[in-house]
Amino acid sequence: MTDDWLFPALRFAQYAVMLGLFGSLAFRMVGLQGLTPFLRPATGRVTMLATLAAPCITVAVMLVGIARMMGQAVGDLDGATITAMVMTTDMGTAFLARTALAAAAAAVLALVRPARRSQIIAAWLYALALLTLAWNGHAAASEGWPGLAHRLNDATHLLAAALWIGAIGWFSRLVWTAHRDPARIRPAPLLDVLHRFAPLGLALVAVVALTGTINAHFIFGIENSLAVLQTSYGWLLVAKLALVALMLGCAARHARAAAQSAGASGREPAMSRAGLAQLRASLVAELLLAGGVLGLTAFAGLAAPMAG
Repeated sequence: MTDDWLFPALRFAQYAVMLGLFGSLAFRMVGLQGLTPFLRPATGRVTMLATLAAPCITVAVMLVGIARMMGQAVGDLDGATITAMVMTTDMGTAFLARTALAAAAAAVLALVRPARRSQIIAAWLYALALLTLAWNGHAAASEGWPGLAHRLNDATHLLAAALWIGAIGWFSRLVWTAHRDPARIRPAPLLDVLHRFAPLGLALVAVVALTGTINAHFIFGIENSLAVLQTSYGWLLVAKLALVALMLGCAARHARAAAQSAGASGREPAMSRAGLAQLRASLVAELLLAGGVLGLTAFAGLAAPMAG
């Protein structure tokens, strides 16, 4: 069936766009202050296209998701069914909130000036939109106070992951530019900012790891880990952890390179063009691995964690 791949693909697109928009806007403000003179406006063509795509992808995810639950093709859905699902379920409420927040963020970025004010407002709107993603998938299956705790933990997981991905994206872009055009972005301040990011990056990784472990306990219970490995969900989770481990390897590699370069006090960090090329490759590899993690997350959220 078409939705065997379409629904996970749309979920991946939703994760990628929502996490990417919040992460890039938020990290630009909190992690790149020392590079402000070298930055182009954050609301460039790619960002604006992503802001326009976000509410459209959200609507597509909802419609395909309803069709999947009803066992129908999207074209066969009637207005009454869609209205009932949207207006009477937690999933529908989250969908309405997410769509409204994404549309509002797009309007703010397009219309509000100065640019920094619009980016701050939009970042908060996308943060709230990310929170609504926790009201779907496995987190939505829990009820009562444990359900609320699960959703809030999942939301924290998403926010920390988004900031981590935003940082990788920005550093990939800036190191690429510094390698190709050193006159536009000097390597010295860029490497210094990358070096100073290390404590924040470590904190984000710790939050992602802790909240991910708590999520796993909420979903299947850590004590049931061996049983979960007998399911497709378990294998998707193992693959996801393997990609995260590779991301950490990349992060350690380019953090070490930045620290060595920034350690040359009183002079320009001694990083050759070849060194910048290697750093660029490490960052791009980490970004691609992050995309793989999001893809596995999109599929794992639809799989049953326990057999039977």
